[in-house]
Amino acid sequence: MSFSTACCFQIILFLYEYLAWQVEIKNYTTHGHHRDLFGQNAYFLIVQINSLPHLAAAYVYYHRIKWAMILYMPYLMIFTTGQIFTWWLPYFFEKGLWYMDENGEKLAQYKQYHANHHRILPRFKDHAIIPDTEHTILFVLTCITLLLTIRTTIKSKAVKFKLK
Repeated sequence: MSFSTACCFQIILFLYEYLAWQVEIKNYTTHGHHRDLFGQNAYFLIVQINSLPHLAAAYVYYHRIKWAMILYMPYLMIFTTGQIFTWWLPYFFEKGLWYMDENGEKLAQYKQYHANHHRILPRFKDHAIIPDTEHTILFVLTCITLLLTIRTTIKSKAVKFKLK
């Protein structure tokens, strides 16, 4: 693995995230309701916040700007944690975003906006939440990118470890 591998996955993650938010594909992409909910201007900002850091990271890692390489790590970790909290804790443990409120309003939102989208995962036990294909692919890409980014950052000696 090299800088180019991490950069490639950062670019792939950028393209996937940007297109998933911008291109409405029936029963696949799940973000169309955000445009109606937040308005066009706020939606545009959300798209940029979700996608552009990955493109910036590809530039930073390609040019080996060590101080900036470290700045991407917290963003990528928060990005990954958000996916775990939103999709994977609910899928496996019935915990997380869709189960936060007492009255079931979040679960009703899931059923309204996400329940009818394409899935490649089977139902886990009798749990209501099944991550859709869009978010399953996103999570796989994110995990690969996270691992490659961590490995590349450590190998570049952007982070110095003292072992005694």
